[in-house]
Amino acid sequence: MIDKIRRNKKTKKTVKKTILNCFVVVIMIFMCFVFWKNIAKEVNTTFELKAAVNETKAELSNLLAEKELLENEKEKLLDENYVTSVARGKYLITKGDEQVYSLPEINQ
Repeated sequence: MIDKIRRNKKTKKTVKKTILNCFVVVIMIFMCFVFWKNIAKEVNTTFELKAAVNETKAELSNLLAEKELLENEKEKLLDENYVTSVARGKYLITKGDEQVYSLPEINQ
C-alpha cells in the first residue's frame, strides 16, 4: 500500500513536470513565432527601403542630367550671337528695316 502511494506521488510529480514542460515548450514556440514575425517585418522594410533608395538614385541621375543641360543652355544664353540667332529664328524679331515673310509649310 505504501508502495502504491509512493508510485502515485511519483506519477503525480511526473505528470506535473510533463505539464510544466509542455507549457514551457508552448511559450517558447510562441516566442519563436513572434521573433520570426518581427524578423520578416524587418526584412520586408529593408527591401522597401532598398527600392526607395534605387528610385531616388534614378531620380538624382535624371536631375543631374537636367542640371547639366540647363547649365549648357545658360552658357549659350550668355553668348550674344546665340541669343540674336534664337530671337530672329524662333520669335521672328527683325533688325531695323527688315521684313519677315511667313511661308506656308509644304504638305507631302
